[in-house]
Amino acid sequence: MRPIPPRDPDYRRLYPRRADSESLNRGLDDSHYLARAHSVGQARQRLDLLGFAVMVNALARSRPAQRLGAKAA
Repeated sequence: MRPIPPRDPDYRRLYPRRADSESLNRGLDDSHYLARAHSVGQARQRLDLLGFAVMVNALARSRPAQRLGAKAA
């Protein structure tokens, strides 16, 4: 079952993003040791998730800049 069925008007717009979101979820799952959360409690787990998101965004911002620097050299 899909949360957004193919007949939904937003399906065509959202479906291409599915692979990216699943890849990020897999990366987060893979970062857990023995499939366990890094911390105990809702607030701490939320902070861990926020830290993961900040790391992913920082990497996404830095990689194009690194490519541009490599082309200029």
